[in-house]
Amino acid sequence: MRQIRFFILPLVASGLVHAQTGVASKPARIQEYRLDAGHSIIEFSIGFAFSRIKGRFTSSNGTIVYDTVDPARSSITVVIDSKSIDTGWPHRDEHLRTADFFDVEKYPTIVFQSERLTRTDKGWRADGKLTMHGVTRAISIPFRLLQPPTRSPESNWMLINAQGSLKIARADFGILGGSAYNSWFDKARQATMSDSVEVNLEIEGWNADAQSQRTARLEQSLERIRTTGVQAQIDRLAEIMRTQPSAAAGVMNGADFVTRALLGTGKIDDAVKLSKALTDLLPAQPRAFVLYGVALAMSGDNKGALRQYAKAKEIFKPAARDPIEKFPQVDETWYYLDQLTEFLLEWNRPAVALPVARTISELYPDFARAHTTLGVVLAATGDSRGATAAYSRALALDPQETRALEFRRRL
Repeated sequence: MRQIRFFILPLVASGLVHAQTGVASKPARIQEYRLDAGHSIIEFSIGFAFSRIKGRFTSSNGTIVYDTVDPARSSITVVIDSKSIDTGWPHRDEHLRTADFFDVEKYPTIVFQSERLTRTDKGWRADGKLTMHGVTRAISIPFRLLQPPTRSPESNWMLINAQGSLKIARADFGILGGSAYNSWFDKARQATMSDSVEVNLEIEGWNADAQSQRTARLEQSLERIRTTGVQAQIDRLAEIMRTQPSAAAGVMNGADFVTRALLGTGKIDDAVKLSKALTDLLPAQPRAFVLYGVALAMSGDNKGALRQYAKAKEIFKPAARDPIEKFPQVDETWYYLDQLTEFLLEWNRPAVALPVARTISELYPDFARAHTTLGVVLAATGDSRGATAAYSRALALDPQETRALEFRRRL
């Protein structure tokens, strides 16, 4: 599962938005994309002696806010883990991490935040602030969008791709080099190292929007409900649980997506019935109660919705963490609940989303991204002060939470 997702994308083109849902009738202006570190490259090249040393940073995260109406109002925040420097030679990398160069223990991150985007003859230019080695400088990054945001034929997610390059001077950031941690790198060798560093960027951002969930299997379920009624779908799920109790996770995920699609297409009564049945079939699954609460709220029963959120908090049990897991995965319950909140924002229902986002932040009080989403929802309701507090809480938990960094400055 990808760890982070994107939202506030239009559903009109997908056919999910109907007038009876109260959803905005025109596409949302702002789209959020998350930097895909696995498909992005942040690399550099610097002259040394009679050759060039090339390297890259292998760990980064970022948030791209794309304005569909006026792309010049778009912005980006990227945080790079300076410890992740990789030049292909471990001994050299160890030296670069010391106080002779990047001093990664003292300055663990490199941060870029754009302040202005300008269209040029060759594409675009991002002007902003780069903070590295404790020094902040204004820089400009010429770049080009390889294509407008496009839906991937493989994942069905929205993708945005850009390429850019720039030159920076080491001296501007106080990265001068030294021999305190490597006597081999004496003054003679230091003198052969260029001050100018070429930086090349290949960035991909992704957005798992609501349309990406419209799989062929989901369409079959919706057609079944249309032709035989929602009770037939409920009976089908009940039979699966009776004969295959180990399939509970699949039942939860499948019914969740079907319920969301019903909500998105204005089939509120069917969504209420299906999500209510899900709480009966899976009484220990907090996601089911939150989903039922959302359906009730969409039907106008806000008090009933709050009772379901309270029930979800009552039965919630944090997932056990494996202390030796090298690459921890995102908590699945959080992921799908957070995604549900974001879909509510897509449907222009911030008032419905707010108690859901609060519930999630209470279930996951130590998870920065839960507070970030709460901040986004609060901002959508007009509560800038509350949003600022939520973003501050997120950044206190994780100073590298780029969504909080990005949306806090856009308030």
